[in-house]
Amino acid sequence: MTDLRSQPPILRVPGWEAIPNLVHGFCGRRGGVSRGAFAELNLSRRAGDAPDGVQENWRRMTVAAGGLSFVTMVQVHGTRVVAVEDGADVGEADAMTTHASGLLLSVLTADCVPILLAAPAYHVVAAVHAGWRGTVGGIVARTVLRLERCCGVKPEAISAALGPAIGSCCYEVDGGIVANLEQSWGEMPTAILHMRGAKPMLDLRRANAILLARAGVPASRITSVGPCTRCATADYFSHRGALHTAAHATGRQLSFIGWRA
Repeated sequence: MTDLRSQPPILRVPGWEAIPNLVHGFCGRRGGVSRGAFAELNLSRRAGDAPDGVQENWRRMTVAAGGLSFVTMVQVHGTRVVAVEDGADVGEADAMTTHASGLLLSVLTADCVPILLAAPAYHVVAAVHAGWRGTVGGIVARTVLRLERCCGVKPEAISAALGPAIGSCCYEVDGGIVANLEQSWGEMPTAILHMRGAKPMLDLRRANAILLARAGVPASRITSVGPCTRCATADYFSHRGALHTAAHATGRQLSFIGWRA
């Protein structure tokens, strides 16, 4: 019998649970066994956490996901989009797509934006990791284009959810990042807050929502889920939050999407 007390809390997208056979969710840091800076549900094997704890955290997530296989990637803040056909890890990439059943595409974050895309009419899903570099590179727009070119998915058939990530309240960036973003993708006044005498504040989720809309995804199908990770460090891992601690270390939370077999 499954111990429900060990099930990690998972945020769902309103309305998505009605999509037949779709499995998805955004996790936080609660519900695992890791300790210290990695408490509790760290899923990264590269962050410096104890391997046994990470393994147990993945076991708990596998139980919570009904035994489906998680597919991971080595995230490098780039723009590579990979099509997944089986359960093998894909190496370096920052976005994955699949039409296969029984697989859960996974993203690990601690302030960057986890983005889940679903096109039920085409039985296609995608998972995207977007930090500021990926956002400037247009990783989410490239993923939408990949779905259209390789899978025949019309952008207007895509639903998108942007999970917990750092907000403009906490994300101060160099002016050059904002300049590169707007030079590449046009002005984004609702995603960038300019403070007199200070560096601009960037809303990564809003910027990626704008990129999705400009790629053809209807605004009515774009949803944000969860809080600013820097503001909610009790419940979410945050790299910016970790910079204010002595250890300067933090874990990574999981976001996932796929189809039941």
